[in-house]
Amino acid sequence: MRRLAALVFASLLGACASSADNAAAPTPPYAAWIVAADGRAIGQANFTEGPAGVLIRLEFTQPLAPGWHGLHLHQRGDCRDFAAGFQAAGGHIGTGAGVQHGLMNTAGPEAGDLPNLFAPPAGLYGAQIFTPRITLRADAPDGRAPLLDADGSALIVHAGPDD
Repeated sequence: MRRLAALVFASLLGACASSADNAAAPTPPYAAWIVAADGRAIGQANFTEGPAGVLIRLEFTQPLAPGWHGLHLHQRGDCRDFAAGFQAAGGHIGTGAGVQHGLMNTAGPEAGDLPNLFAPPAGLYGAQIFTPRITLRADAPDGRAPLLDADGSALIVHAGPDD
């Protein structure tokens, strides 16, 4: 089963979201619930393939901790190890020789690097993020990193900001 999963790290523990199956040529959008560490659904992440990348739309129905949060795409859509901090999701997608972490890194970015997300002190919020470094297609014919490969991918919202 190929999956997209959304994860939210709240402090040292985290949360996980449901997954979606894929097809050879995905039809947008693909969605994953964003779930907090206590198991409550706190929003949804939608992934839509565009002609040159993927638009990720985040809609939160419950607040995250106020402030900046790092946002990354990880190698596997596996959310089963809550207690271990989602180690089963693996590292960022698109890591490899000659590519380093960080959107502003001159030797980067990795395909899984996304901009930080800001959670306001009060109220509901959302975000739209476009990245040209990924695709929903499993075959990734143009060299972009595939989200819907054999083991899927995970979206992780970290407790603090990324560098």
